[in-house]
Amino acid sequence: MEKRKSYQELLKEYTMTQNKNETDAMEWYAEFFLNGLLLQRHEKRLREDIDRALDLHDKETFIKLSKELVDLLGQ
Repeated sequence: MEKRKSYQELLKEYTMTQNKNETDAMEWYAEFFLNGLLLQRHEKRLREDIDRALDLHDKETFIKLSKELVDLLGQ
């Protein structure tokens, strides 16, 4: 004979599922946020290095870093 779950068991399962879904969503948002910060930091560092290359009249480094920045920004 099939065992039926009590209301309390069903409620517990539902709550656990909801908690897992919320946890998954929070992990996704945290990862999205951190990736955004890493990209911003990378962009800032590239821009600083490009400025330094310009100040030093280092054309080769300037071109290399500029290409990296364009690739990073997706243009």
